Amino acid sequence: MSTQLISQIRTISQPPSVALQTEQVRSHIDAQFGDLDSLLYPVAGPSKRRKRNLEEEIQYWEEKELKASQELEETSKTLPLQIEQTQEKLQALLSSAQDLSLQRYSIADKIANLVSEISSPLLTPANDAPSDAKQGESILGQLEVLQGELSRLEAGLQWAQVLEQVIILSEKVLDPNSHRPSPLAALPHYRELNDLIERLQSSLPPEMALMRVVIEVRERTWQALKDPMSENLLKACEPLGWPKKVTYESVSAEDRRRFESAFKDLLYLQAEGEDLHGEERPAHWSAGKGLYPLQAMIKPIELRFQYHFMGKKGTNRVDKPEWAFANILDQIYEHQSFLSSYAQRLASSAGYEDIDVKSEFTLLSFPILLSLLRNRIPHLLDHPALLAHTVYQTVIFDEAIKEGGFQLDSTSLFEDRESAPWEGLSGVILREKDWFERWLQGEKKFADNQLNEIISSPEAWTIGDEVNEDEEGQSSGLRPTISGRQVKALVEQITDRYAPLPDLTYKLPFLLSVQLPILQTYLSRISGSLDAFETLSSAFVRAVPGALAGNTRSGVHIDQAKLTSGKNGLERLMKAWLSSKWVEEGMRKWTDELFLVEISSDLAGSQALRYKHASDPLLPSAFKGPSTETDPSTSVFDILLERYDHLSSRAEEMIVKLITVETENDLKQHLTRKWDRPPSAEPTNPPSYLLSALTTYSSHLSSISSTLPPLVLSRIYRKVVDHISNHILQRGVYAGWSKFSEYGGKDLEMEIKEWKEVSSSSISSSSSSIPGPGLGGLNSILAINIDVPWKKLENISRVLALPTGEAKDTVTFAQAMASAWAGEEVLKVFNERLGVRLGKEELQGILRRRVECWR
Repeated sequence: MSTQLISQIRTISQPPSVALQTEQVRSHIDAQFGDLDSLLYPVAGPSKRRKRNLEEEIQYWEEKELKASQELEETSKTLPLQIEQTQEKLQALLSSAQDLSLQRYSIADKIANLVSEISSPLLTPANDAPSDAKQGESILGQLEVLQGELSRLEAGLQWAQVLEQVIILSEKVLDPNSHRPSPLAALPHYRELNDLIERLQSSLPPEMALMRVVIEVRERTWQALKDPMSENLLKACEPLGWPKKVTYESVSAEDRRRFESAFKDLLYLQAEGEDLHGEERPAHWSAGKGLYPLQAMIKPIELRFQYHFMGKKGTNRVDKPEWAFANILDQIYEHQSFLSSYAQRLASSAGYEDIDVKSEFTLLSFPILLSLLRNRIPHLLDHPALLAHTVYQTVIFDEAIKEGGFQLDSTSLFEDRESAPWEGLSGVILREKDWFERWLQGEKKFADNQLNEIISSPEAWTIGDEVNEDEEGQSSGLRPTISGRQVKALVEQITDRYAPLPDLTYKLPFLLSVQLPILQTYLSRISGSLDAFETLSSAFVRAVPGALAGNTRSGVHIDQAKLTSGKNGLERLMKAWLSSKWVEEGMRKWTDELFLVEISSDLAGSQALRYKHASDPLLPSAFKGPSTETDPSTSVFDILLERYDHLSSRAEEMIVKLITVETENDLKQHLTRKWDRPPSAEPTNPPSYLLSALTTYSSHLSSISSTLPPLVLSRIYRKVVDHISNHILQRGVYAGWSKFSEYGGKDLEMEIKEWKEVSSSSISSSSSSIPGPGLGGLNSILAINIDVPWKKLENISRVLALPTGEAKDTVTFAQAMASAWAGEEVLKVFNERLGVRLGKEELQGILRRRVECWR
C-alpha cells in the first residue's frame, strides 16, 4: 500500500508533458467548436444550453489559470511543513510498530504457556485432593464439567419451578375449600393446570421426564377430583338399595333428587374432561372405561363378586365357573329395567343420548369376569377337563350376552365410530399364549376317549328301535346303530362347544383336528370290519384246500362261518351299512346348516388359512392353496361324504352278494334236475333243494325288509332278484342238464310263481313289524312292483310252457316256432297275444331249449 502511494505522489509531482497538453487542447477545441462557423459566428443570446464562443472560451481558461496559479503558490508555501510533519509521524508509527511486534511475540508465548497449562493434567497432592476429584484432570476438563453441572442445575431449577407451579395448581384443585358447594367448583383451577401442561407439551419434547411427571400429576389430580364425586354417588345409591334390585318408584323424592344430582355431576365432569383432554378412548373394550357414574356403581358389584368368587367362600369353586357367570348375568338382568329407563334418561339429558346405558353397564362388568379368568385359568392348564369346562362356560356366557341385546356400537367406547364384531370374553382369553392350544388338546383327548368308548361298547353295533324326533330330517325309516347315533351326537356336541367362538381362526382347528378325524376313525372302523368280513366269509373268498374250517381264541373254538354267513353275517353287513349311512346322512344335513355354510365361505375367502391347512388330507382341495373361484355348494365334509358314500355302496353290494351267493348255493343241486318230464296226473311237489333255497331267500329278504329303509330295500331287492333270475336262466334254462318239455316249462313257471309269492310274503310280513312308518302297501308307496324284477324269467317260462297240440285262446308251440322265424309284424302279434316282450333271436334261443324244436 505504501509503495503505491509513493508511486502516485511521484507521478503527480512530475511536470505535464507538452505533447499531452497539445493533444488535450486540440480535443477540447474539436469538441467545443465543431466547424468554422461556430468558431467565427457563434449563436447570440443567453441560454444554458448554448456553447461558449471563442472570446468566452479564452476568458474562461484565463480565469482558471489564474486560480490555479494562486493555489500553486499557496501549496508551495505549505508543502515543506507538511512534509516535515508527515516524516515525524511516520517515524513515530515505525517505532510504535516495532514495539507492538515485540508485544505480539510476548503475548503469543504467554498464550502458548496458558494453553499448555490448561490442557495438561493437574497434579495435586493426594492428601490435598478432594475425595471426588479425578486425579490428573485438566483445568479445561474441570471447567467443562463445572459448566455442565451449572447447566444442569439451571435446568433443574427451571424444572423445579415448573413442577412447583404444577403442584401448586394441583393442590388448589384438591383443596377442600375449592370443593364448595361441589367438587365441580374446582374445575377453573384444573383448567389452569391443564393449560399450563398443554403449553409445556407444545414447547418440550414428549420423551422428556418432566413431561411424564406433569402428565401423571394431571391424571392423578383428575382421578382425585373424580373419586369424591363417585363416593357421593355411591352414598346417594344407598337409599335406592343398590346393588340390589332397584324399585325406583318407591324411593323418596329427596333421595331420588340426590341420586340424580350426583349422577349428573359425574356426567358433567366427564364431559368437561372430554373437552379438556379430548376423547381418550382405550384400545380395547376390556379396559373397564366408560361413563363415570356407571364406573362408580359397578364397584359394589365388583367387591361382592370378589368376596364370593375370588376369596375363601365356598362359592369359589374351580369346577363351577358357571356360578360366577350366572352372578354377573343376574346383575345385568336385575338392573336392566332401572338402567334402561331412569339411568338412560339421565344420560340422555346430559348429552349422552347415543349411549345405551344397559350395554355400557354390561361392558363395565366384563373386567370383573376377565380378572377371575386370568387369575384362574393358568392353574387349570394341567387339568384339561376343568379347563375345557371353564372355556365352554365362557362361550355360553358370551352367547347369553349377545342374546340379551348387548351392542358394542352403543357404548361410549365406540360412540360415533364403527366397531368390530364383539369377540366376547372367550376371544380375549383365547388370545393368551398357549391357552387355546391347551384347551383344544383337552377337547381332542376327551373326544377321542369318547369315540373309543362308543366303538368299544358291547352295544356299539346294536340297531336302535326308534328314531328321535329331532332326527326326523334323516332318511325315512333309517334306523341307526347305537354307535352311529352316538358318533353323530358326539360331533354335534363338539360343534355346539365351538360354534359361538368369535373367529374362524378358533373354529377351524376344532373342525379339522377334532371332528373330521373322529369321522375318519369311525369310517376306518367300519371299513376294517368289512375287510375282515370279506376275508373270513365263504361267500367272498374261495375255499382253500386244507384250510381250517374254524378259528381258536383263548382255547375256545370259534366257527367263522357262523359269524359271516346266514342271518348273523347279513346282520353284520346291515349294521355296517346303517352305521355308515346314518353318519353320512348327518353330514349331509350339517352341510346345509348356516354355521357350516359360513365356515366354508369364510375359509374360501381366507388366503392365510388356505395356505396354513393346505396339507390337511381331509380338507377338500377347493379350500387349499391359492384363492380361486370356489363353488358355493362345496363343503368341508365333501371328502368324507364321498368316502362314506363309497362305504355305504360297498356294504350294500356285500349284502346283495351274501344273499345271492347263499341262495344260489342252495339252488345249485336243484338246477341239475330234468326238465323234460312226461305228463303226469298227480300234482308235483316242490323239490327239497328248491325249498331250501326259498327258505334262505325268504329269511334274508325278511331281515333286510325289517331293518333297512324302504327305498334301500327296493334297490337291494331288485339287485338280488336280477342276480338270482339271471343265475336260474344261465344255469337252469340255457345250460341245464336237459331240454324242456311242455310240462317241464310249466314246472319252471310254477317255481317262478313260488319265488314271487315268497318275495311278497317276506316283505309284507316284515313291513308290519318295522317301527315308525311301515312298509304296508309297498307297491304303492315305493312305486315298484314285486313282480317287475321277475318279469324276464317269467316271460321265458311262459314260452317254455307253450302247449304242443291245439289249444283254445292261447298260443301254441307251433305258432311260436312260426313267429320266431317270420317277419317283425308276426313277432309283434305273437308278443301281444302271449303278453311278453321278446326279440327274435332271444325267442329262437328259448324255443331251441324245447325238446320239440326242429330247428
